[in-house]
Amino acid sequence: MMKLFDSKLFVLTAVVVLISAAYSFYYHDRPRVDAEAYDAIAQNLAGGYGYIEQRANAPQPEHDDAIARVGPGYEFFLAAVYKIFGHRIWIVWILHALLRGASVVLVYAIARMLFPHQERVWLFSAGLFGFAPDLIVVNGLLLTETLFLFLFLSAVYTSLRFFQDTSKQALAGLLWALAILVRPVAILPFLSALAIFLRRRRFLASVLIFLPALILIGPWSYYMSARYDSFILTTTAGGLDLWVGNNPDAAGGFVKTPEIQEVRNTFHSVEFSRIAWQKYREFLWETPLQFLELQWRKTAIYFSLARPTGFWIHLAGYPSQRLVTLLVSGAWTAALMIGGIAGAFLFWKEHKNTTHRLFIAFAILQPLSVIPFIVETRYRYALFPFLAIFAVSFFKSRPIHWRVFAGVCCVLFLCTAYDVWYNWGDIINKLEMAIPL
Repeated sequence: MMKLFDSKLFVLTAVVVLISAAYSFYYHDRPRVDAEAYDAIAQNLAGGYGYIEQRANAPQPEHDDAIARVGPGYEFFLAAVYKIFGHRIWIVWILHALLRGASVVLVYAIARMLFPHQERVWLFSAGLFGFAPDLIVVNGLLLTETLFLFLFLSAVYTSLRFFQDTSKQALAGLLWALAILVRPVAILPFLSALAIFLRRRRFLASVLIFLPALILIGPWSYYMSARYDSFILTTTAGGLDLWVGNNPDAAGGFVKTPEIQEVRNTFHSVEFSRIAWQKYREFLWETPLQFLELQWRKTAIYFSLARPTGFWIHLAGYPSQRLVTLLVSGAWTAALMIGGIAGAFLFWKEHKNTTHRLFIAFAILQPLSVIPFIVETRYRYALFPFLAIFAVSFFKSRPIHWRVFAGVCCVLFLCTAYDVWYNWGDIINKLEMAIPL
């Protein structure tokens, strides 16, 4: 039993919560772009108008674009907050900060499980994750990442912790289901955990981990599929991302071509999703070499060290603070990437049991669930807790494995160089906006 209220962990967690909340209140950002859509959907849910983005579409929800947003878990979370407290975004900032603190505790707990009797290791991992500048910044935005990381880490922890206790797998299944409803990228690690139980013929555990997901996601999927007369697991956001990230003019990020924008404006979201999947298949089969090059390009962007956070709209009026954010984020991300990937290599060599290998599988599936679609800086956040824990394997190793360090640096340099070469104009434009004159 962790003595949370009489430990260094409590101090660490409290500092992370206070810094995260203070950042949110200092910048006091209003919902924009995706956050504005989540906010609108949540207000309509709380007001009894249903899962819609535009209130005027309440009589004909099948024509609304809410289904094209990632969800519905985060929207229901916001709706519950608004229903209880009213439309007070500062309450969400506080809850986000508390969720960040809980995520720090979960990283600590996972590190404790993987590295027994090494308290400094646990605290180091939790601190490296907790003070990540990118996660502090996103705390003040009405985006899915903060809630998703908490649910995702909870699911990872319960899956690892209760691996030998089948009576607890229902809890893991519940947490995986909630994480999937917030961001569907959790589907791959959920299926990997389920596959291990099936492979080991642990059929009771398989049922217990699958049943909560079926109970939670099934009714939503059935309801939305009936509404739009097409199969929908959670939302249709995947179709948009798939086409934006895989077309002859794609650059790897979320940049819609004129054709995509025209189709988006012409058809409602479900019809658009059908067209998007068709365009994706055409691109794959008609230009396979260009398709493969694009996947490598997105991989380079994902692991590029030239992609710090800091280009958020709320920092546009603070050029000096934006520059500081970029520098701190860049240094922190580089430490996480280099130490984490090098540590993952050592962790793989030193830990052979199923629990450790499952943890590695969860980590590997993070880029694999993003790169086939589109890559944005914040889509890497789910990898951060794994890197923070893996980094311990590298930094605590004696003697330091300099060959592993050099190899990882070379790979990351290659990714960064390719990213900078291909996206030079975009990167320079952003840097010019960020550097105060």
